[in-house]
Amino acid sequence: MLEHRHAKLVALFTFLMLVIGGTVNVKGASLACTEPTMLCRGQLFPEMTGGVFYEHGHRLWGMGLGLLQILLTALLVIRRRDLRGLAWLTFGMVCVQGTLGALTVYFKLPWYVSTAHLLFGMIYFATLLWIGYLTRPAVGPLPEEQNRHRARVDQLGTGRRWIVIALVVLAAQLTLGALVRHFEATLACLDMPGCTLGGGSGSSWWPAAFEQRLHMVHRGFGVVTALVTTIAAVQVWRRATTWPALRALMLVAPVVAATQVVLGIMTVLTLRRDLVAVGHFAGAMLLWSTWIGAWIVTGSGRRSLVGVVVERARGLRAGVVP
Repeated sequence: MLEHRHAKLVALFTFLMLVIGGTVNVKGASLACTEPTMLCRGQLFPEMTGGVFYEHGHRLWGMGLGLLQILLTALLVIRRRDLRGLAWLTFGMVCVQGTLGALTVYFKLPWYVSTAHLLFGMIYFATLLWIGYLTRPAVGPLPEEQNRHRARVDQLGTGRRWIVIALVVLAAQLTLGALVRHFEATLACLDMPGCTLGGGSGSSWWPAAFEQRLHMVHRGFGVVTALVTTIAAVQVWRRATTWPALRALMLVAPVVAATQVVLGIMTVLTLRRDLVAVGHFAGAMLLWSTWIGAWIVTGSGRRSLVGVVVERARGLRAGVVP
């Protein structure tokens, strides 16, 4: 149970880390600290004012996350022999993520490093959710739990394909959003639903400037993402008749997707008001969490049972797969 609770804590810290990173961009504070190290303006704890509050606050939160990850790795290595591979994998991932953050500052925000920094953080977060699932406590006798899970997966049929489709589409939209953020294209189009006020029909929907086109692609694909999310959620919900937790996720996904569309519109209409823009980014992470969670819980579940055996017979250090 200890490793399960700690894995959830690290996942929560990572979610907040991603949202804080989005806030740094919204505040225009990405280069408020020019050193690609743990220091800012030569100090570990500089005066936390202006952009330093957001940029160095992001770094300090990342340092705290790194310490939590070290503890999680130690817990898994010591207590969960079956998860040692994931323990070292996530340790390596948090080191890579920190390096990408440093390179982002060192090279003055190149789009490919900045985008990789965000996307890799999302993958790291997804891996932590997986660890949280694998370390969960058993809810009943071992054979019955496995048989119930297999029956649910069989009943789901092709529903898991819809989860994968929704994830792929969402990942593409998140990548577009990262590019929009990097190229400062959030307010490249100020009209709705077209791009430019008073422009001709062609120029309004597909203007000449790269940033405006990127903005419009992200806007249009956002609608596609919401539609795919809704269709996929309905398809999975209809098949998961005996799976209350999965059905709950499928009710959440379309609501978050619709909210994201509204927040995207409001981001433009409010000229990127801070609270709206940060909420839009947090909603994207929440939707990612929902679909990643659905993908994880609909897996075979076989590997997680190794942990259940270990948990129930820790003194024997068994690690037996039923």
